[in-house]
Amino acid sequence: MKRIIFGLIIAAFFSAFAQTLAEVNGKKISLKFLRQELEKLPLAQQEDFIEDYPRFLEELINQELLLQEALRQKLDTISEIKFRITQNKPIRNQILIDELLNRKIRSKIIVTEEEMIKYFKDNREQMRGLTYQQTKPQIYQTLAKQKETDALKTYFAELRKKANITYNKNWLKNEEKRMSNPIKQVLKSKLPTMVDFGSDNCLPCIQMKPIVAELQKEYKDKANILLLDVDEYPDLTRKYQIVVIPTQIFFDTSGNETYRHMGFYPKADILTQLRKAGLK
Repeated sequence: MKRIIFGLIIAAFFSAFAQTLAEVNGKKISLKFLRQELEKLPLAQQEDFIEDYPRFLEELINQELLLQEALRQKLDTISEIKFRITQNKPIRNQILIDELLNRKIRSKIIVTEEEMIKYFKDNREQMRGLTYQQTKPQIYQTLAKQKETDALKTYFAELRKKANITYNKNWLKNEEKRMSNPIKQVLKSKLPTMVDFGSDNCLPCIQMKPIVAELQKEYKDKANILLLDVDEYPDLTRKYQIVVIPTQIFFDTSGNETYRHMGFYPKADILTQLRKAGLK
């Protein structure tokens, strides 16, 4: 009897491990595959995703979409790429994905001098007395990364629109119960939302606090106004790719990100973005 029970437990375990979480144009993504891919990440990234499997699943779906698009464009038949794959067979998929992104996104990113100067002026207080020329390389990297992120979002949206993606809804429902975060909770209210990521060790962040407090009081039942300390919410800080503080992220009534701003942000400008997000 004990052997039968033990056998049933083992069978149930492997059944759960092999369950399909999503399908992308017929290609299945299993829980086993998700965990295998998670183990390949650096420890810090593993900790970021370990409590948010659905978000990591979305990353895997995006990677699968990119791989399928690279194959659709027959990048694997190009002589130079074929040679690189031959020399590095274990990372074949990543080579194809990188080549696709280089052609479609990275090669088209342009950061102008005017954009860098404006960023420097808007965030002068965070430059610690350094000149524009001293901070120019860092500013370029920040703006280029932001443009790449924006371009990727648009590209993924295009790929997803053309793709046939299905989810294991029962699994997602169980995962949602397992997780919780303040942003997800307020977005369920169907109100426009502004989340300010900051810290007590940053002057512009401190200057934002009274503005946030006023908005919370004045628009209590009309908008969600959150103030999150990056030290208290490191997972959310990584999840929303916060590279400069303060950073304000705006969401519409459907929970979609509509705009983000880095640095001190006046109350009037915040209200403008909230109205665009649906504030009445």
